[in-house]
Amino acid sequence: MSDQETVARRWSQLSASSDVFSSSVYWLAVPAVQARHQRRACAGRPYASWVEYCLREFLRDLPVRRMLSIGCGHGSLERHLHKLNAFERCDAFDIAPGAIENARQSAREVGASTISYCCVDVENVDLERKCYDAVWFNMSLHHISALELVLQRVRDSLAEAGLLFLNEYVGPNRFGFPAAQQEAIAHAFHLIPPRYRKSFAPETFGQTLAVPPNPDPVEVARADPSESVRSQDILPVLSRYFEIVALNKCGGTLLQFLLSGIAGNFHEDDPSSMKVLEMLFTIEDALIDSGTLDSDFVVVAARPKSVADPSHE
Repeated sequence: MSDQETVARRWSQLSASSDVFSSSVYWLAVPAVQARHQRRACAGRPYASWVEYCLREFLRDLPVRRMLSIGCGHGSLERHLHKLNAFERCDAFDIAPGAIENARQSAREVGASTISYCCVDVENVDLERKCYDAVWFNMSLHHISALELVLQRVRDSLAEAGLLFLNEYVGPNRFGFPAAQQEAIAHAFHLIPPRYRKSFAPETFGQTLAVPPNPDPVEVARADPSESVRSQDILPVLSRYFEIVALNKCGGTLLQFLLSGIAGNFHEDDPSSMKVLEMLFTIEDALIDSGTLDSDFVVVAARPKSVADPSHE
């Protein structure tokens, strides 16, 4: 089976409601963590989500004529944009046929007939030039290896005054964290009381974990050849083709794996667990804000550089 087939099968089988993304195991599914992520994604402005922040701060005059979502998965972003009356028409691409079929069905259920879903590998398709008012990547660009090719094509597909929006993981490739980051995750994990280290992950369910998960880049690549394939290159490559007009650091540098598998221990009806969570927030924020570590997740708004601009190549 080719890498492309492996990726398509994996993401066809996974869904937004699968156990992988449940509030028991997935860090961003914890409401308090998601709320913090959105606050940082919106640069502290009073929007409900990063999507609304991007629309109201940078596009404003809605609906725009045409949008594109790349790596749309099961279609939650496009349905959100449709609900906000953001576009007259939206194209959406994904490599996984199962995800595309699920997205089409969900769009039909909410009457979103102006979304057009297509099962394609964006690395192997030309984009129509100067036709999109906005292009979106929602946790999908870090699955693309041909960053230069795709971002150049995206730049060329944007209409005059068009914008690119990213909500992305931009940390080390394949989660191959440097020693300082691994040590910070381990130290913070040991500050979590044992009763909040109960695992909900299938392979360790019910156990009290002594150490946080430490992803092996080789195993990450085996399970999903596209996972974080060139994530650490996203911002440098983006800067060759786009002018970044906003870059909001959302964190996740510790929390992504600090809470992996144990996220279900933290909930609003347990005030003590919320205090522990706030402690972890403070540690991560201090490390990022001081420059000791960088933010692994960002929200970016960017406008295309002119093709005539020599700095774009």
